[in-house]
Order: sequence, then C-alpha cells, then structure tokens
Amino acid sequence: MKVIHRVGFAATSSQRRELEGLGVKLPSGIAMPGGGNPFVAFDIAEDHPNWEQVRTLLQHWDISEGHVRTEFSKQEISDADWLEIGAWHHGYPQPDEDVFGYRQVTYDLTDWCEQCGAGKRQKAAFQMKGEPKWGQNGILQLTWIYDELFVRPEVWSSIFEPHGIGFRPVQNTKGAELKTVVQLVVEEHVGVETEGLPFERCPRCERVKYLPVARGSFPPLKSQPMKAMAKTLEYFGSGGQADQRVVISQALAKTLASNKVRGPSLRPVRALSISS
Repeated sequence: MKVIHRVGFAATSSQRRELEGLGVKLPSGIAMPGGGNPFVAFDIAEDHPNWEQVRTLLQHWDISEGHVRTEFSKQEISDADWLEIGAWHHGYPQPDEDVFGYRQVTYDLTDWCEQCGAGKRQKAAFQMKGEPKWGQNGILQLTWIYDELFVRPEVWSSIFEPHGIGFRPVQNTKGAELKTVVQLVVEEHVGVETEGLPFERCPRCERVKYLPVARGSFPPLKSQPMKAMAKTLEYFGSGGQADQRVVISQALAKTLASNKVRGPSLRPVRALSISS
C-alpha cells in the first residue's frame, strides 16, 4: 500500500530548487495566463525518504498537501474478500448538466436534502448526451454520480449477469435507448463499521455522512452480502455530495481481471476482526 499526494501550485524558481534538492521530480510546469510562475503538479508518496521535509516546506509556503490517494499492490487486491469499486469517469448526467437538471429527471427527491445531498432515489433511466466514447474501457462512472456503474452491454452479459447482477437501459436526452451502455442494478445494501471515521452531520436534516475514504483500505462490512455486489447503507461525501459506495466480491473482481476489463478502480475492504 502506498499513500500518494498529488500537489499542484505556481512554483517560484527558489521553491523549485528546494524541492528538487530533496529529490522531488518536477515537470517543467505550465505557463500561466498573463505570466507569473509556472504551475507545477507532481506526485509524492509518503514513503519518499524526504516526505516529512517536503510536507514541512508546503506548510511553510501555505500550500495544500494536495489530493490524497492510495495505491494497492496486486497482492493486496487479491487478498481482500471484498473491494470497494469505482471507475473511469466519463461524461456528465443529462439533461442540463450546468444546472444539475438530471436530478429532477432521474431521481425521486421527496427525501432528498439539498444541503447535504442525501436521500435521493432513482426513479428513471439515466441520460447521457450520446454513446460513450469507450476507447479500451468497459466500465465507467458519470461525473457527480459515485454510487452507480455503467458498462458495455457485452460486459454485463458476460461478467455481471452470471453473478446475478441486473441492468437498466440508459437513454439519450430525447428518450432513445442507447446501444453501447447499460447501468448496473445493485439491489442489496450492507452496513459498514464506522467507528473512528470522520463524519459530517447535516444541520438541516441531521443525517450523518462520512468523509470519502482516501487513505488506506475501505472500512469493514458489518455482514456478508448475499450477492456479488452491494451498496453501503451509509453515505459518503462532503459538502453537498452524498453517495452510497459500491462493493464487489473477490470472485467478481477476479472475473473482471481475467476478462481484462479496463476502467475499474479497486480498494480492499478491511476484514472484520472478530474478538473471541
């Protein structure tokens, strides 16, 4: 497991020299409109020998430690009984992406909280502008929609259908069914062990949601799902974003890997320790 920070800022020449002196590999940078210092973005892992010194410098310069992600080894992925799954992000839900028009069209918002984002329930097919530009990928997530997965129809029939996962058609903004994409239907829900997880309580609806897990494994499940795919009962997110996360079994993960399906990202779910 490797925890990595993606750091980006407009670096002065002296800042650049200090970072390079600590062994940080920096790109040439991107010229900013109107001049000024070039914007530099770089990855640095917490196991870098000089990470603490770099971290101190960033704090001194009042620069964020950046977006944090965790990379797992193949062995760590294969050792986990369950995995949280995300996917390649491609496109936006429709219609009217600029004003979130998809919400009223796609969801029943009776129990939805506008402040924290929790409570929406799907009532209609998702809409996309048109057929996804898949390239070599076979699974995707729409931007802003982190609890639904979309696949090529042949990926559903060969991989997900044998594991008992259904599908739902996807439409364009005129209501015509798209031919190269379907939505996976995840019916089962499972609770997560949340002790110690940072959370937010909505001042309006008083529901709790947990901050997205960026560091390390996903927290343990409270019970074993019956199917190969399930959503968490708990919401994850911050601000106005709230989503139930999706987990899959190791058997389903191995089927994806053996069929070389591109696009998924997997995070091991920690095993639940049972005290004697």
